[in-house]
Amino acid sequence: MKRALFIWWSVLLLWSVPSPVHARSMEPDFYEMFDNHGSIMLLINSDTGEIAYANQAAADFYGYGRETLQNMRISDINTLGPEKTAAEMQLAVQEKRNHFVFQHQVADGSVRTVEVYSYPYLYGDHPMLFSIIHDVTAKTLLEEEAKRDARFRQCMLVGIILLLGAFSLALYRSRKKIDNARVLRQTFMDADNGLIYLKDENGRYVFVNKAMERFYQREAEEIIGRDDYDLTSREFADKRRQTDQAALEKKVLVVDEVRWEGKVYKTTKFPVDLANGKVGVGAYIKDVTEEVQHRLEREKSLKRNKILAQVFGREFASTQEQLDYALQEAVRMTESRFGYLFLYDDRQQAFSIHSWSKEVLGDCRKAAQASMEALDKTDIWENAVHQPGPVIMNRMPEPEGQGGKPGAGHPDIRRFMSVPVLVEGRIVAVAGLANKPEDYNENDVYQMSALMKGVWNARDKKEAELKLASEREKYLKTLLSIGDGVLVTDGEGRVEMLNAVAEKLTGWQSGEARGKSYREVFALSHASLAEEINDPVQEVFETDSVRELASHAVITSREGKRHHIEDSAAPIHGKDGEITGVVLVFRDVTEKKEQRQEIEYLSFHDPLTDLYNRRFFQEEVRRLDTKRNLPLTVVIGDVNGLKLTNDVFGHDAGDTLLKRMAEIFKRSCRADDIIARWGGDEFILLLPRTTSEAAGDIVRRIQVEAAREQMQAIRCGVSMGWRSKEHMEEKIENVMDDAEDAMYLQKALDRKNSQEDMLDGILKTLHEAIPREKGHGERTCRFARAIGQALDLHPSELRRLGTAARLHDIGKVGLEMEQHPVVGYRILNAFDGTMDLAEAVLSHHERWDGTGYPKGLAGEEIPQLSRIIAIAEAYDNLVRSVGRKKALEEIQAGAGSLFDPELTELAVRVLGREEK
Repeated sequence: MKRALFIWWSVLLLWSVPSPVHARSMEPDFYEMFDNHGSIMLLINSDTGEIAYANQAAADFYGYGRETLQNMRISDINTLGPEKTAAEMQLAVQEKRNHFVFQHQVADGSVRTVEVYSYPYLYGDHPMLFSIIHDVTAKTLLEEEAKRDARFRQCMLVGIILLLGAFSLALYRSRKKIDNARVLRQTFMDADNGLIYLKDENGRYVFVNKAMERFYQREAEEIIGRDDYDLTSREFADKRRQTDQAALEKKVLVVDEVRWEGKVYKTTKFPVDLANGKVGVGAYIKDVTEEVQHRLEREKSLKRNKILAQVFGREFASTQEQLDYALQEAVRMTESRFGYLFLYDDRQQAFSIHSWSKEVLGDCRKAAQASMEALDKTDIWENAVHQPGPVIMNRMPEPEGQGGKPGAGHPDIRRFMSVPVLVEGRIVAVAGLANKPEDYNENDVYQMSALMKGVWNARDKKEAELKLASEREKYLKTLLSIGDGVLVTDGEGRVEMLNAVAEKLTGWQSGEARGKSYREVFALSHASLAEEINDPVQEVFETDSVRELASHAVITSREGKRHHIEDSAAPIHGKDGEITGVVLVFRDVTEKKEQRQEIEYLSFHDPLTDLYNRRFFQEEVRRLDTKRNLPLTVVIGDVNGLKLTNDVFGHDAGDTLLKRMAEIFKRSCRADDIIARWGGDEFILLLPRTTSEAAGDIVRRIQVEAAREQMQAIRCGVSMGWRSKEHMEEKIENVMDDAEDAMYLQKALDRKNSQEDMLDGILKTLHEAIPREKGHGERTCRFARAIGQALDLHPSELRRLGTAARLHDIGKVGLEMEQHPVVGYRILNAFDGTMDLAEAVLSHHERWDGTGYPKGLAGEEIPQLSRIIAIAEAYDNLVRSVGRKKALEEIQAGAGSLFDPELTELAVRVLGREEK
């Protein structure tokens, strides 16, 4: 019907195509028919897929407005997508296919199944597809549901058929499996050497394996249905029935061992539920005779090892106690009654009994005598030596002439075994056992031989350990008592022991250090800290040889104190030659090193100024006299006033002056310059790569600082000279000589000014320290000159008298007042301009009667100028204390004792007039 309607519409449209004018006249009818038709109709541009026109039924179906729908492409609706939709359209255009079933998506997003009839149509120049669309969604769902029902019924039928087939196959296989299981069970049981059977509730056999057939020597048919009483002896049947009943009554698995005719059987029996509802007995019986024998041997081996462990590990008071214990345990292990241990001396070929079991004491009094017996008189014992090897005698011959009984003092031995103990192929002992309930066998020999060998090794080890312990104790005491530090490590470098010296040096107690790494306890470093040092302990582990510690080694104690040490490390070897540890021996050489360093220091340094000495300077000159150090300049300086300082203030003051000058040299020079005390009051500098101009700057710095230096009353200074070596052809010795000549030249040029400065400085210091001395000196000078003029002295002599009188107390600048004439003499004698005054000043405290000082001169021995100064000084002092008149009287009273009588008479007249 739908198809016919579609054809009718198509014919109608095609009929109206030829006349465009006519078509336009018919156009309203066409649109009316198209729009009002209830079928879904679309006019689609076949080239672009655009929906050119859609009727109202299409708009209602798709849920879009007509304008919206006519602005869409057919691919926007068709779920196939643009490419596949275009391909389907081409099939309709080419009329290869006109009927289609598509999935179209409507405006609400749902998808509908549609049946499409589509035909090409040319509208003007535009190729179109006229499509009529039917919604077949419900129809499709019904058809699919019908198909599913049909498929379900078919599947159910096939399933039932398959289920019936599978059940039949499973039934067949089950029967097959049961048959195979029976065969496999029987095959499995027949392959086992153990006896396997099943009995019913009455003890009759239900099935048996081949081993049971062989055991009873009957076929299975002859066994099944019968019980043990029908098949074997009553005694054996009772044993079986007993274990069967135990499994049935307890309803648990029962394991037991049954011994029969020299064999051991292990029986495993268990209850079995039978098909008739009764309970039968299943059994697995295995011949374990060999296993039991092996087990007994293992037990004996364990016992032997336990004995050996006790012998090795237990503490025994002596080797005698150790051997007694081992023998007693051997008797117990072998179930013997008697045991002996004889020591054998192969040189004397004689036995001596060493140990015996407890039971022997009751039966063998002879054993207690512990006497030596010759080998040929020891009966059965000698066999173990003659063979040499173990001896077993399980059938002992009857004692001759004794009526078959043993002699007095001997036990009745029925079975006997002896084993020699060999050490390095030599028999050292024979162990014997007797009267075991059963025969002795090779296993007993093996166990006893192994035991005694181990025991003897333990005995030797014990004796070696005791000896080693004694030696170790001796060596340990030696190590602990020696004056060097001793540290012992194990093979891993952990500390085992420290002696008292090592404890003191490391700061660790031995107990605290034990187990710690030696590096933690023995904190080793280089003396300079910046350099690495070899580790002697590590080197021993690496080289297996004795190693010496490098010099400059220092250990730092736990408290942070550093010790310079010398040491050596040696390996400790085990018995196999492997390194088991290291012994480190070290001694504190801090004091020794300090002394050596001090000696080295003193050998190259001046002890007073701490500068380098002449020896070091000469070596440095030789070392630095190279081309790369040119110009090489030598500076020599001489301290002015050192002798005067020594004379006036003593050598301590002179030493202080030299130290101050040394500090000035250090401050004024560079770090690389060599400064040394050349000798006495001379210093010398060696200036590498220094021009003469640069050396002059250094000299000026030194002289400026030295000029500021004053020792007590003496203003000091330094005279300096220098020369530079600029070519290698020049000899450094000549350069040094030239520098010294330059220094002496400057000293000579500066001598006068220097002396005047010193003298003025002394006087200034004196007057500042004792202000009255300035006036006293001037007055004494005036009084002395007056007396000198009265004596009509030569003008030059008069000048000498006046200067000496003014300077007569210059010596009071020194420390000792009573020695000031001597000090004054030294001061004046040090200067060219006052040297002729020195004697007059020295003697101005001498007395006419010889009781003065410092020389105790008398009368005319005293220089005339000194006698005049003495009167003038005394007068000035008296005038200030008692007045002029009294002073003159005192002077007059001193004539002939203190003063020269003639000079006194003259002086009183002159001074009296002077005062008036």
